[in-house]
Amino acid sequence: MPDRKLTAVAPTDLPRVWPEIRSEIASVESPDGFIPEDAYAACKAGDAVLFLLTVDGERIGWMVLRLLGADLHIWLLYASHGHDPMTVFRDDLMAIAKGSNPPARKLTFGSSRRGWGKVAPKHGFRVRNVVYECDVDL
Repeated sequence: MPDRKLTAVAPTDLPRVWPEIRSEIASVESPDGFIPEDAYAACKAGDAVLFLLTVDGERIGWMVLRLLGADLHIWLLYASHGHDPMTVFRDDLMAIAKGSNPPARKLTFGSSRRGWGKVAPKHGFRVRNVVYECDVDL
């Protein structure tokens, strides 16, 4: 197992870290229409937490976690090509979930990418629900 580190970024440190990752956040799919500033505001307000992902001393990505009811939700996740953060950081995610207040009962994430349907079960995830949408006729 590689030397891994999941580092929480305090709200006061966001202005220093954000410029380094903003373009990566903008590159993440956003089916709910969020913009990077939405994630920044949630982290700044304490409604979500930004974590930097480091493997063998190199930053390989980041994730934004938030509590949604009894779930610890992986809201945003980015890793450089060739890295599998869901495997490498699984133990860390479980520890964060157990240490949440109140402790999370489930770890969740959502994606509109079909490939996750094949990959998610390998990480212990199962489909809870599928949401389809259409625009309302104006």
